[in-house]
Amino acid sequence: MKNVIFQGTIEHSGFVVPNIQVAIDFFTNILGFEVLFQPGRMQAEDDSFKRYFGVHENSVVEGAAFLQYGGRKIELVQWSTPDQQNIQLAPNDIGAAHLAITVTNLEEALMYFKEQAGIKVREISPLGFFYITTSWGMEIQIMKQ
Repeated sequence: MKNVIFQGTIEHSGFVVPNIQVAIDFFTNILGFEVLFQPGRMQAEDDSFKRYFGVHENSVVEGAAFLQYGGRKIELVQWSTPDQQNIQLAPNDIGAAHLAITVTNLEEALMYFKEQAGIKVREISPLGFFYITTSWGMEIQIMKQ
């Protein structure tokens, strides 16, 4: 029996980034995303971040942004926390994730990304996609529309 409370949609996907401004610049200037909302620095005076987000009680949101591409939203967050880890997962590691976006011309997109500094570009798969890796290690799949 289907649970009736789960009949909505995916609202957004969130990604933790090491530098909010670098990430926003990449998503807007390189990928063409639109910034919808960008709250400032947030620091709780109590343990509410621990209760709300499951992070260390002394964590700080250095910056965040909600962006949109093709009607879909993502959230970018830069955390500062005493117990933060910077582990780069390989694409086949458990917990690894990627964002997939579509483009109108895969070959033109491949050439475009090859011209961008700081982006690792993989070759086009016979299945009709390729991956790029941002300067901070985020995996993005580029697919033909």
